[in-house]
Amino acid sequence: MKNKFSAIILIAFCSLLVIRCNSKNDLVSDHISDYTNLGVGKYVIYKLDSTITLPFGTGFTVNSYTVKDSIEALITDNLNRPAFRIVRYVWDEPTHVWNNSNTFMAVQTANKFEYIENNMRQVRLVSPIVDNFSWNGNSAIGVSPFHFGTNDAEYLDWSFSYSNVGMPFKVGNLNFDTTITVVQYDSTINKPFSVNNLNNYSSSYEVYAKGVGKIFQDLFSWEYQTSYITRNCLLIHCLNNKCDTTQIKCNTDGTTDGSNKNCDSIARAQLDAGVRIVCDTVPGNYYYSGYGVKLSILNHN
Repeated sequence: MKNKFSAIILIAFCSLLVIRCNSKNDLVSDHISDYTNLGVGKYVIYKLDSTITLPFGTGFTVNSYTVKDSIEALITDNLNRPAFRIVRYVWDEPTHVWNNSNTFMAVQTANKFEYIENNMRQVRLVSPIVDNFSWNGNSAIGVSPFHFGTNDAEYLDWSFSYSNVGMPFKVGNLNFDTTITVVQYDSTINKPFSVNNLNNYSSSYEVYAKGVGKIFQDLFSWEYQTSYITRNCLLIHCLNNKCDTTQIKCNTDGTTDGSNKNCDSIARAQLDAGVRIVCDTVPGNYYYSGYGVKLSILNHN
């Protein structure tokens, strides 16, 4: 009996060891440096698709470029930490010249990878690199780059998270065996889309390949608004419990019956005579505001 009891205790103790070891293994991950590939002289060439708003907010258009992000120097940031200066060049096809376009900075610590773009510091990678691990990637950004609607406030609270850790990913004709996807944000506000209501949407994610760095990025954020005008106005005149209805043209977009008066002015002028105006409110002018950036790797060293 004693030996049997001892065996049970031993099995239970071994089971706890297995559980403890598995718990540790769940947190074992690749190093951040495996996916940043930082070093002076390193570069990645991308196809950049820039989405901008058309004049008067009628929609969007996409302009495409070839850009090269080149690590040019080892420097220090404002906290006196080692950092890398990254210069973005844009390829000019007529002259076959890379033109300097912008300068960024990257800082890599033991458990974080920060990227500074247009004076905004974004925490793009953190440890451990495991599926569903999340963090506030925009916590160091004081002012949102968006200047419209609710997207501005939402941006500062984006919760980044990992997905598809260690999975392959294809960009164009290039295949990468081991990658991680950082889902920065995916909004589902005001879906399905309605032309009659305020709508806004933001989606952003990046993909990093082991030994290469960032191989793909897709950011698109927009807002849609519409104004309303009155249509199908009815002039109702009631006297002695009897009402006469006449359709009139006094719409808020300027179309009238020739009297150069809108519905409100007619109603005020004839209010004492028992006149009332009833109109349908319908969507009028609309506009979009927003932008998008998509980066797709073409080559790297």
